[in-house]
Amino acid sequence: MYYQSRSIVLKNRDLRDSDQILTIFTEKEGKVTAVAKGVKKTKSSLRGCTQPFCHSSLYFNRGRDMDLITQGRIIDFFGNSREDITRTLYSMYMMELLDKSLLERVPLPQLYAALARVLELINQQGLDLMLVRYFESRLLVNLGYKPIMDQCAHCGSKELRNSPFSLQEGGLLCPVCMERGQHLMILRGETAALVRLLCEGSIQAVQRVKASPLASQQLEIVLEKYLEYHLERRFKVKNTIRLLKRTLAVSN
Repeated sequence: MYYQSRSIVLKNRDLRDSDQILTIFTEKEGKVTAVAKGVKKTKSSLRGCTQPFCHSSLYFNRGRDMDLITQGRIIDFFGNSREDITRTLYSMYMMELLDKSLLERVPLPQLYAALARVLELINQQGLDLMLVRYFESRLLVNLGYKPIMDQCAHCGSKELRNSPFSLQEGGLLCPVCMERGQHLMILRGETAALVRLLCEGSIQAVQRVKASPLASQQLEIVLEKYLEYHLERRFKVKNTIRLLKRTLAVSN
C-alpha cells in the first residue's frame, strides 16, 4: 500500500553501504520508521530530502516492520538554520523531543503544523527561544500533559494564592494540597502567565511576548523538568546547548 505525506525527518542512521533507516514525523501517519535505499549515493534523488529536520513531501510503500521511501521532494531545507550552529542545535533538540516522546503511527496533525511553522519562523527570522518554548508546550498538550494552571491540579480548588507548580500532579496546587505535594517548583507570576499563554494562545500571540530574563530562564527550566518527568527521558542535545552557552560565555 502506497501513501504520500508531508514529512519532517527526525534522525537517520546507516543500514548498509548506501542505505539508511530514517525516523520521520509525518503529517498523516505520525512517527514512522522507513528505509531509504541508495540514499548515500551521490546521485540519489532522495539524498537532499531525507536530511534531519528537512521538510519534504515523501512517498512511502507501507511494509510489515518498516516502510520504504520510494520518492520525495524538498519543501524547505531550512538553509539559514543549517548555517547557524545555535539554530541547528535547537532544531535538532526539537527533533530529539519528538523521537523520544511519540509512539509509532499516532497522527498528530496539529503538532505537525506547529513544528513546521516554528522551524520556518526560526529559519526566516532567527532564533526566538519563545518559539522553542511554544513547541515544547504544544508537545505537552498533544501528549495529554497540558499543565493545569486555572485550578488546583489535585482537588480542583480555585484558591491559588502563592501556589507552587507540581511536576507530579501536572499543575498548580492550592494551599491545602501543597502541604503533601511532591516535586514542587515556585513560579513567578510572570512565568505562570507565560505557561498559560504557551498552552492556550496562538503562535502570533507568543511572538509578541516580551518576557523578562528571569521569567524566560524559569520558563525554560520548568518546561524542561516537566518534559523529563513525564517522558522519563533526558535530552542529549539540550546538554550540548548548555555546553555551547558556557563556552560562549567564557570566550566573551
